[in-house]
Amino acid sequence: AEQSAACASVLHGLPGRDGISGRDGMQGNPGIPGIPGTAGIKGDVGIGIKGNTGSQGFPGKMGPAGTKGDHGDKGAIGVPGIGVKGNPGSLGFPGAKGDRGDKGAKGAPGIAARAGPGISGVTYVQWGRKQCSLSGVQTLYSGVAAGAHYSHTGGGANTQCLPLDPVWGNYNNGNQGSSHIYGSEYEESRLFINKRLTQYKVPCALCFAPSKNTQFMLPAKNICPSGWSRAYYGYLMAEHHGHHGRNMYVCVD
Repeated sequence: AEQSAACASVLHGLPGRDGISGRDGMQGNPGIPGIPGTAGIKGDVGIGIKGNTGSQGFPGKMGPAGTKGDHGDKGAIGVPGIGVKGNPGSLGFPGAKGDRGDKGAKGAPGIAARAGPGISGVTYVQWGRKQCSLSGVQTLYSGVAAGAHYSHTGGGANTQCLPLDPVWGNYNNGNQGSSHIYGSEYEESRLFINKRLTQYKVPCALCFAPSKNTQFMLPAKNICPSGWSRAYYGYLMAEHHGHHGRNMYVCVD
């Protein structure tokens, strides 16, 4: 006898059109939960026809920000634009003072200067001495103190140191009847105990100090201020108070 089998197949037709929705029925009472059934055997994968594309849905919510991307390559330099030059801007405020720069390198030695034709220094008269006593000071000449006569009301008022070897110009021998000058003499016997100088001429010397640039006579002291060198010291002397002349005070060694 020939074998035979009865075969069955489910054919799916084309989807039909949706019918008109019916009215909702009344809600029934909840039923008693049934006993869970045994899991069925996994069925074969069915073959279905792709349905029509659904309508576009509503936009979804914005997602979180993504990771920052890498910097792009530097773009090419653009073509300079053509424009009218603007007016200069207003002057800005001064900037802050900069830091002090590094010390510069030592410059090259300069050209040595030539010695000048003249000499520098100061001169002064040392009264009461024939030679200058300070070391390094040059005696230009020795002489005697001289001035106007003590009984005259005219003549010079300053004491002169006359050299012992004058050079004469135009002159006439004899009394000219003009200004007279006389040699000065000591009239003091109390200061110099070991040597009486009364009626002696007063010697003097014109001194030149090449290493100094100023000098002065300090009365009432026999020492100099700090930083000064003492050329000599002595006594302050002038004409007698009863004489007519007006002679200057000098420091006599």
